[in-house]
Amino acid sequence: MPSACLKEMWHAQEYTESWTCCSWRNGVFAADGSAINLFAKPGRYRKTFFDLKSNYSSNCQLVIMPHNLRIVNYALGQPGSVHDVYAFQGTQIAQDHATLIPCGHWTWADTAYPTEKWCVMPFKKPRGGTKTKSRICIINMYQRYTPWVHTLLLS
Repeated sequence: MPSACLKEMWHAQEYTESWTCCSWRNGVFAADGSAINLFAKPGRYRKTFFDLKSNYSSNCQLVIMPHNLRIVNYALGQPGSVHDVYAFQGTQIAQDHATLIPCGHWTWADTAYPTEKWCVMPFKKPRGGTKTKSRICIINMYQRYTPWVHTLLLS
């Protein structure tokens, strides 16, 4: 996990700011999960590996730096039936975020993840309001990196 003073962290901040605005530049990590289909039915606990798309799969969670797609944390092996929130709890970043995520920085994630100061959801609509221009930029950045996470998982 890169520290706040490294050049790589600065590049991540510059990248985020280029896709959003200066207020959002400290969102230097991004998390997402994906189901990896299994070749055959598991011999034991097969029902737990049956996912919502009617496949036998295993869950993979990745935390990356969007500017260079560097994987900084991951969790593998949860059954496909497990929700992303539960699988994300298996990552070190979720268990020890206070020491791993530099002060004032956060992880971008979708609405399946916990809403915390260190884990920000760009998709949630504010109560009684509409999405702001900066929030739409964040959504665009998040949607831009998501296909890369799935490509990393499948390669």
